[in-house]
Amino acid sequence: MLIDQIKPEILVRLDKNYEEFNLCVNGVYDKLSTTVTYGQLEISDIRDIITFGELDSSKWSQVDFLFGSKILNK
Repeated sequence: MLIDQIKPEILVRLDKNYEEFNLCVNGVYDKLSTTVTYGQLEISDIRDIITFGELDSSKWSQVDFLFGSKILNK
């Protein structure tokens, strides 16, 4: 599952935000637990990972968004 490929520091930040935003963070975990590849994620899923994983996407390249290089362990 895709959740096994997410960088550990992102999972830590998702856990940190769980108490305040439990419904949204649960949605992120559910999606990551039922998705096999990054390409199956929708734009809204990536947005939620960026938001609740507290990622700064302002300097990401197109490749980072297309292939999840800033999100996945690769």
